[in-house]
Amino acid sequence: MVAESRPSNTSTERALIRTVAGSSRKLDEDLKLSPLQAIDRLQKLNEKFREHWIGAPWLVLEDHHNIPADMPVPEMLNEISQHGEPIGIVGLARLSANRQTVLKMMFRSDEKSRRAVEQSATAAIDRFYEYLRRIRNLHERTNK
Repeated sequence: MVAESRPSNTSTERALIRTVAGSSRKLDEDLKLSPLQAIDRLQKLNEKFREHWIGAPWLVLEDHHNIPADMPVPEMLNEISQHGEPIGIVGLARLSANRQTVLKMMFRSDEKSRRAVEQSATAAIDRFYEYLRRIRNLHERTNK
């Protein structure tokens, strides 16, 4: 892995770990967030933990479409109008050179929405590990 890009063990890392742990709990009831409130929550998480994200976190919409935190807000609102309301946030974060975590924040309490957010997180983790395998293979071929 890339040791020089590793975030230091800071208070933001501890805050991220607490945020990940707290966001993974099942909701008793839906969060009543407007699209702009969901976007605001996403952008605040993106900014607060910027040094740890692998890429940018994203909103998961009703039809499983994803909207990254770095997309302009007017485009986000257009995507929401086309793909449905936000149902959660997913983000991959690096805690150390060999330790990653995934944030899965639910906005809805129903099982269908929970599965959609979980599937988005699983797909992102799978893609991440596939990229790491490709990098490792490329590194091995160039160092023969």
